Amino acid sequence: MIERDAKKRKGSGAVSVELGSRGAKRPPARKTPRRSIARRAPWTVRTGESSSQATLERLRGRSAARADDATEHLLAQERRRTAADVHDLIMQDLSLALATARMLADDPAQGVHASIVVAACERALAGARSTVDALLSDEARPVVDAVAAAARAAARLAPLSFAGEGVPAGVQPDQPTLDALVHVAREAVTNAVKHAAPSAIEVVLEYNERWRLLVRDDGRGFDAPGSDRGFGLDSMRAQAHALGGILRVSSVAGSGTSVEVILP
Repeated sequence: MIERDAKKRKGSGAVSVELGSRGAKRPPARKTPRRSIARRAPWTVRTGESSSQATLERLRGRSAARADDATEHLLAQERRRTAADVHDLIMQDLSLALATARMLADDPAQGVHASIVVAACERALAGARSTVDALLSDEARPVVDAVAAAARAAARLAPLSFAGEGVPAGVQPDQPTLDALVHVAREAVTNAVKHAAPSAIEVVLEYNERWRLLVRDDGRGFDAPGSDRGFGLDSMRAQAHALGGILRVSSVAGSGTSVEVILP
């Protein structure tokens, strides 16, 4: 092999040429650029990460849907269990007490007192029956119908007006919110009937981004500090707070009482 170094004069670069045995030039070996490989690697990783994230989001969505279905199933089971307990443990004993009181009412010596017991048993039995019906039918009943039915059943013979025009057609809360609205309506009206002797009860249900239920009566009212506790008000507050809502009670002696609940 013969090697020649051809050098240009000062001011020009030096070039090295390798000649073979026959004088043919051999081009320098070309190296595979690594930069192109390095550029492709991050793109491949990012694509994998995006796919994994999408899969994770889909799994999370499915898990949330299954959790919601499981919660609804448990709530339905609890409502059925409670309805069965009310029927078996309360309504049957009330029926027996009512039958006994009616027999005593025929006795002239005990007729006056027995008639009071009869009336009380009839009201309690009607209330228990309406509670069972509400527990078993709230799932399929529109919110306006469910709240109106609960309020009217609790009012018994007291005059009651219900307004549900503030709820847009087709709007329905989730089951826990529906249960809370029905519970507050029933408890607030029951309190008015039992403790306020009202001549009129007004119930208003509205929805405007939030649920608002107002129960107002013209009964005795109260103004003593702390008088708004008890009578089921604590349970109404707890149920409202558990859903992120609030419960307001306002009353003045001789001017009636209003109970307002707002739920998201």
